[in-house]
Amino acid sequence: MSRKLALIPVDARPVTYDLPKDLAQLADWELITPPKAALGFLKKAADFSALFQWMKDTAAMVEGFVVSIDMILYGGLVPSRINSDSETIIKERLERFLKIKQEYPHIQIMAFSSTMRLSNSYVNQEEKDYWKEYGKEIWSYSYHHHLFQKYGLSEDMAIVTDLKNKIPDSILNDYLVSRDRNFVINLSLIDYVEQGVIDILIFPQDDTSEYGLNIMEQEQLKEKVFEKNLYERIYIYPGADEVASVLTARIIYQLEEEELPTFYPIYSGMKGALSIAMYEDRPLLESVKGQVYAFGSHTVEHPEEAHIILGVNVPGRKQGDLAIQVNLNEVDTNDRNLGEWVRKLHYYYKNDKRVAIADVAYANGADPAMIPQLLSIFSIQQLSGFAAWNTAGNTIGTAVAQAALVYLADKQGRSTNQVKDKQFLVRLLDDYLYQTIVRQEVRKIVNEEEGQREVLLEKVKELFHHQSIQLINKTNMRYHIDSIYLPWDRTFEIGIQLKSNEQEGFS
Repeated sequence: MSRKLALIPVDARPVTYDLPKDLAQLADWELITPPKAALGFLKKAADFSALFQWMKDTAAMVEGFVVSIDMILYGGLVPSRINSDSETIIKERLERFLKIKQEYPHIQIMAFSSTMRLSNSYVNQEEKDYWKEYGKEIWSYSYHHHLFQKYGLSEDMAIVTDLKNKIPDSILNDYLVSRDRNFVINLSLIDYVEQGVIDILIFPQDDTSEYGLNIMEQEQLKEKVFEKNLYERIYIYPGADEVASVLTARIIYQLEEEELPTFYPIYSGMKGALSIAMYEDRPLLESVKGQVYAFGSHTVEHPEEAHIILGVNVPGRKQGDLAIQVNLNEVDTNDRNLGEWVRKLHYYYKNDKRVAIADVAYANGADPAMIPQLLSIFSIQQLSGFAAWNTAGNTIGTAVAQAALVYLADKQGRSTNQVKDKQFLVRLLDDYLYQTIVRQEVRKIVNEEEGQREVLLEKVKELFHHQSIQLINKTNMRYHIDSIYLPWDRTFEIGIQLKSNEQEGFS
């Protein structure tokens, strides 16, 4: 009988809601989640009454909670940026959740709370309404304010002064008040870790850069963590949507009292490994260390020492973004050698090493130059991990969690083939076929701003269907598409549900 954990995700999208549950299955654990209807929708906050009732009903059945603080306090990751509730109300929700530990002291609580992101755009789909007019100005204000505080250069102060004149006082003040409230709450979480109420805490940096108000907050959080000597229980690094998967893997290892596997990263190019990914604040090789460290393990200096080889496909010079089509000519350059990289990974595979792939050459999709080379030498079934979605942190954390749980199942003598293959096929269909290819085709045909939900979904289905059959056939996996959907009625993400051909009587 499967042991049980509870997950309160940041929202109900497949990568945050379904993926951690699928990963837990690899280790023969059941990850229980609230009903999707209770978790809100994009900017609409969760139903707090239903959510807290679910927690109360679930606590007695599980050994641990993986919990998004953004969900239980603000109603979700996106609502955390636009929520206007008072600090008093927010703290009351926090105390209400943490009573679980008082009633069930044996329960492990691993929590994560985002440092509020700063989007350098005029897109307000996930921000307050005024972002469509002042988003880039607020981002620039934040960036240069931090630079001035750090280095005291007059040119940065001049930019800050100019921007304060351009952004209405009411808007800038509203934004800063919201940030400060969230930051104060995050600071208070450190005290709960010190008291042993929260066992592990992660402050993921959602969509960040090297400088900004969020980085200033990060620095202050780090100071308090070190003051209280909590650096083995609190982690701060770029990420967001993958954190539930990483913590799911970590809590399973902890509850099973198993030794954590080590990782040896192999990069497709050293210049790319040293580059800073879009939406992050550190070199890619440091992002890899951060994700492995948050899982609870570490990298090693020699492949022979590693339990898992992590193949990290990096850009030649600079990471591109397939969703917004930028830096596309900076990725597939002579600064990396994909063929040699794939051959090296296969060499280790043939010598009985587990190999996982984290493809971070682009944000928001797989590398179209790499995937055909990878699949010409590896079958997807031979991999212990595969991911290529959204930010570098999202991808790396997913691959680390996958590979760790596959390793655990192998170590314990349990077959994961059917569960693993289905998961990895979903990632290949989503991260490569949809995000890299089909999404671009749909956006050329349909204007999302004007298109109706049904029209958008119909076009996605039309373009995805035939190509998915071809790709599945190439993998020799006996699955077919049962259904696809657009979780937030937009092309940015997709939901894919597979069925086994045997279940349907396919020959």
